[in-house]
Amino acid sequence: MKILGRGWQYTTYDIGNGRVLKKYNSFLVAYAVMLNACVKSDRLSIFKIPQYHRGCKEFARSSLKKATSGLLDSWMVGNPKPLNELDYEQDKLIPLHERINGISLEKAKGYIDRFVDFNKTLLERGLIDKSFNITKNFGIDSEGRIVLMDLGELHSEKLAIEKQRRKRMWTYPYVVNCILDEEVRAYYVQRMDESFGLAA
Repeated sequence: MKILGRGWQYTTYDIGNGRVLKKYNSFLVAYAVMLNACVKSDRLSIFKIPQYHRGCKEFARSSLKKATSGLLDSWMVGNPKPLNELDYEQDKLIPLHERINGISLEKAKGYIDRFVDFNKTLLERGLIDKSFNITKNFGIDSEGRIVLMDLGELHSEKLAIEKQRRKRMWTYPYVVNCILDEEVRAYYVQRMDESFGLAA
């Protein structure tokens, strides 16, 4: 199987027929990914890797359960099929960063507006992606719809959702810097502040 991507929690494999396998990383793979991230970041500590690993696993387990609980229409999360409490199959989606970067400002604004509308729907259903990570955690399905692609980082608790909104997670470098065009980035932050910002 071809590897399409790898993050802290999952490795994504193309299994054909328009589907992917999201396989939870082994202990060693997870540690290697986290160590690499810590070396490149001044915000992360290698001494907290055991803590990061434990937290990621629990977060992934609870998030997959929320994503498949019926709160969301199946298409909104890429028609997932849980294989166990961590691994799942999902539709193969086009990551939003492949659509947003390298296009005109007006076209990029259209994607951002649709992203905001989609996340308003998620919030109405009682869920958010932890950081509203537009380019990495969301994608486009075969019908051109915005879809939640990463099912490992979902908050449903009211206080947790408010905390993420007050922190303006969409402005964190690991989120916003993946939008390469400065004007598009500014528009994204503006729309997110207008739609999800909360006073401190």
